Amino acid sequence: MADITQLPIMTARDAESIGFARFNDVPTMPIDIPDGNFTISARTSDGRRITFFFREYKRGAAPSFIDIQYDNGTTIPNANGGASPSFDLFTIGRGGRNAYDSRRHPSEEKPSIAVILLGSS
Repeated sequence: MADITQLPIMTARDAESIGFARFNDVPTMPIDIPDGNFTISARTSDGRRITFFFREYKRGAAPSFIDIQYDNGTTIPNANGGASPSFDLFTIGRGGRNAYDSRRHPSEEKPSIAVILLGSS
């Protein structure tokens, strides 16, 4: 199994002070993701589940993208003849602009996986 370093829950400011990104001023759990493929699975107190799959392009390398899947939504047929969970997703850009908003799509067109590319900016 891959080695992972999980630090204790801390303030966002403390996480930022040790090199992690800061988002909101709420309790933060910084996690070092190992090289290679790796999944973080999270669950809320009411049972809603979400997964973050950190995927490598080259074996043993640092992840190149993240697949995000919400596991308690509706489902859509997938390429393997089964069903994949689908969910609503929107993006927020400059000035609060929504560049993409799946809430306007019929259920069969809602996303099943959100992909964030970890390219250099």
